[in-house]
Amino acid sequence: MNEFELIERIFSQMQAAPSSSSTVDKGIGDDAAVMSLPAGSRLVSCIDTLVQGRHFSADWEQVNKLAFAIGYKAVAVNVSDIAAMGATPHSILLALALPERLANGPWLTEFAKGLFHACQLFGVALIGGDTTRSDCLILSVSAQGLLAASTPAVYRSGAQVGDKIYVSGTLGDAAYALQHPDNAQGVELAHRLHMPTPRIALGAALAKIGATSMIDISDGLYQDLGHICQQSNVGMRIHVEQLPTSKALASSELTERLLCQLAGGDDYELAFTLPAHIAPPIDNSSNTPVTCIGEVIAAASTTDAAKNVRPEIFYQGQPVTAAHPAPFSTWPNLTGYQHFAG
Repeated sequence: MNEFELIERIFSQMQAAPSSSSTVDKGIGDDAAVMSLPAGSRLVSCIDTLVQGRHFSADWEQVNKLAFAIGYKAVAVNVSDIAAMGATPHSILLALALPERLANGPWLTEFAKGLFHACQLFGVALIGGDTTRSDCLILSVSAQGLLAASTPAVYRSGAQVGDKIYVSGTLGDAAYALQHPDNAQGVELAHRLHMPTPRIALGAALAKIGATSMIDISDGLYQDLGHICQQSNVGMRIHVEQLPTSKALASSELTERLLCQLAGGDDYELAFTLPAHIAPPIDNSSNTPVTCIGEVIAAASTTDAAKNVRPEIFYQGQPVTAAHPAPFSTWPNLTGYQHFAG
């Protein structure tokens, strides 16, 4: 049995049978998948690529150890993008570039368990994909979601002056775990790095109540909110003492914690804006907290300045600037994750 037959056998054993209400007419096994979309629904699509040595460890021992988590996270990060549009996840396609040393039953079985566990949790079906040989592990997942005709998509471009800025969950946990994999706090927070939880129900609820903009926090809060600023042609004021902090991260040194929360990335929480008169929804099913961290303000009036606008940071009511960087000793690097750096 070659590696491609092995993959087909493992994945076909774990693939859940389609339900009677499934909108997948043809999934795995043909040149392309076929779906029937509910009347009036719109298709929302995204794609995300995870590369060994850039998005997860280059160390082969770690890759073997994290097979389940790698499969899970490949699905979760794409579902998070669907949630950030206010859509309901539907299905995924998987492109797997597999090194020879991982083309074995134990690794592929654990990887597939993680992938299908995420599919089951988030209500998506694997409907097709492709496999090839590679020197390092590369996973590319394309996800599809559905928006009802009556539900508006939430873009990055709708934030308005006077809106309140919110985030879900807690911030900085994944970044801390990545930087400190061996200390007690890092071990306690490792699940936040390896097994993120996309906020599907919250994203859908926000689309229904009139969220003006939304993004999932993957590359760092400061950088990702900057995308909303640029797309919406607005400024933002962030009060860093209001950033939601987990109990485990709260005991870390203040400036290290704030750097993890502002620039660390890998949170896969939702950052969004709402008009001041609209209260954020309460998600009783998952008990996901939602925290107001600032407000939308006017941006510079010139087009060139608006393209470069970034959120303003305040600490205890005072602006954090290069001249007055407190609580930092110097102005910190808040550029977040850089996909093309190095």
